[in-house]
Amino acid sequence: MKKSCKPAMLGRVWAASRRALSLEHSPPHQFACCQWQAGHKPSMYYLTYRWLVFLTVTSIAVASFACQRLPRLYKGPKVELNYFKWFIYFTNWGYLLIALQAALALAVVHRYRNEKSLNISCDDDEIQMPRRQKTPVLCRLYWLAHTVATDLAFVITLVYWTLVHDPRIHEVNALNLLVHGGNSLVMLVELALTAHPVRAAHALYGAGAGLAYGLFSALYWALGGTDRLGLPAIYPTLDWNKPGSAFGFVALCAVVMMFAHGVATCLAAVRARAAARLRPAAHDRLALPAH
Repeated sequence: MKKSCKPAMLGRVWAASRRALSLEHSPPHQFACCQWQAGHKPSMYYLTYRWLVFLTVTSIAVASFACQRLPRLYKGPKVELNYFKWFIYFTNWGYLLIALQAALALAVVHRYRNEKSLNISCDDDEIQMPRRQKTPVLCRLYWLAHTVATDLAFVITLVYWTLVHDPRIHEVNALNLLVHGGNSLVMLVELALTAHPVRAAHALYGAGAGLAYGLFSALYWALGGTDRLGLPAIYPTLDWNKPGSAFGFVALCAVVMMFAHGVATCLAAVRARAAARLRPAAHDRLALPAH
């Protein structure tokens, strides 16, 4: 009996883990809606918001790439600026993910705005409840990008201003504030407005992204890559000439990433609970076709 119970228990644990890590969610149209709207079809206000977010974050990303220059206070040897080294920085990885999730969110909203089958009236005496729908690939991609972008934004803001920012080199200008502070602000607004949940187990995706960047930085260093000033470390705190401290920094970032995801999970839960209490009718209608 004991031998047969153990595999069964492991099987249940494995199945529960797979469900927790999956990107399936019902009803899938919640990915296209605002938490505070009435009904289950994307509103015009939310569509306008999605366009504004997409255009804003894309413009900032383009400006960050196009307006590269050596630090105003830099007094080292003359360096020829390589614009493509913009892509080696963790901050820019995070901001590209914010732009990607904004683009995917916009695509999801447009998809469900044009979905005639979602046009269900709540004034009917009987509402035909559709069967549980499989989450479309577009929604899964958006959910994954949104989750990782949120975790990275919080960690990038925290780590940059506590460990990376050097007032002797780094200027505090509008663009710097936008990419190292505005990133977290954008994702906080997203958490306040979006209707889909944040799943606790998805913390592994954000931590995995952080570990992937650590691996990239190690390979980049091993191949002789340098930062935009010609130094061997992309960040002073991520110097693979000192592997012990570099490994420690990557591990610290992964832990902080998990903590950041915990904060995002709590904020999303508070948002959903507040919506259910303040606008119960709108909350119920948004989650209507859930079976």
